[in-house]
Amino acid sequence: MDARYDLPAQTRSTLGVTEAGSHAEHVERLWGRLTQIAIMVIAVLALCAALAAARAVLIPVVAAVIIGSVIGPGIEALSRRGIPTWLASTLIVLLLASLFYGVAAMVTAPLSDWIGRAPEIGSAMRERFRSLQPILQTVSSFVDAVESIGRPAKAPLQVDIADSTVLQSMMSVVTPAIGEFVLFFGSLLFFLAGRVQIKRKLVQAMNPRPMRLATLRIFRAIEQRLGTYLVVATCINIGLGLATMLLTWVLGMPNPVLWGVLACVLNYIPYVGPAAMTVILAAVGLITFPTILHGVAAAAIFVLITSIEGHFLTPLIVGRRVSLNPFSVFLSMAVWTWLWGPVGTFLAVPLLIAGKTLAEEVLASRRPQLPG
Repeated sequence: MDARYDLPAQTRSTLGVTEAGSHAEHVERLWGRLTQIAIMVIAVLALCAALAAARAVLIPVVAAVIIGSVIGPGIEALSRRGIPTWLASTLIVLLLASLFYGVAAMVTAPLSDWIGRAPEIGSAMRERFRSLQPILQTVSSFVDAVESIGRPAKAPLQVDIADSTVLQSMMSVVTPAIGEFVLFFGSLLFFLAGRVQIKRKLVQAMNPRPMRLATLRIFRAIEQRLGTYLVVATCINIGLGLATMLLTWVLGMPNPVLWGVLACVLNYIPYVGPAAMTVILAAVGLITFPTILHGVAAAAIFVLITSIEGHFLTPLIVGRRVSLNPFSVFLSMAVWTWLWGPVGTFLAVPLLIAGKTLAEEVLASRRPQLPG
């Protein structure tokens, strides 16, 4: 028998009211937390919508801030040697613009030629793998049979697609890209010229002195880690591009400079970039050389080189301070690619490094100091 029934009636009623009050308080607290979670979810969705809507402006500006944070310490060193900040910033931006233009001019012609040969490449690949066509047809028929389960048996809708030229497709991409490049270099110039003032204003906006010191420490940590990653990654990617160019030249593949530049650029994208470059080298090799073994040689050697670079060289040089969890890298790439497209894929790792550094510094500043 419950011990509560041995108590007087007034005491039992008091206990009942107390239990009902505690239950109501628990329900109210639960609804309060659910409301906070809902508000946070709505805020995140609104932020994602704003980032996606303003991508044409935010992408070049964010890229300029990231690159400017890496170049900024060098501008400060030049200013300490007597060179005006605006002059050093202008020279750096002009140098970067000339470098971009030179690389683009060097690879535009062969890249356009390979894009124009897309139908020829497709027919050559089908001819090369003609022996596998029955197996592929069997697999395709099985997939169609599975997908047709429960589907109404009616004729598919015929859609006529207007013919479009490769030039029109390229112009639809190049035209907005020109405006974004102009915005990028303009943002980079003005950010480098006023970087010290921007940092000083942000630090002075923090009222308590410990908060100012923490903000300054966060800025320095982000710049240091971004600089370490981007400088090391750029040097490694240039070396990989030179190795790819030499490899394709030795094997006799056409346009070795193009493949070297593509290998250098795509290697900024972890996992996906080297995989895409491997497929490109395999496809070009298979349509260039008569035997399959000779055709996949460049792709196989490239996989060996990137494996050594990704598993040994980069972790050894970059060190633990910039080491990232593979799942966090993949998740960051997925989110920023979804929001900002292919350019977001390139910016995913620098943004992840900046966010991770910010979180670590904030948590370190809030961690209580234990005695001893």
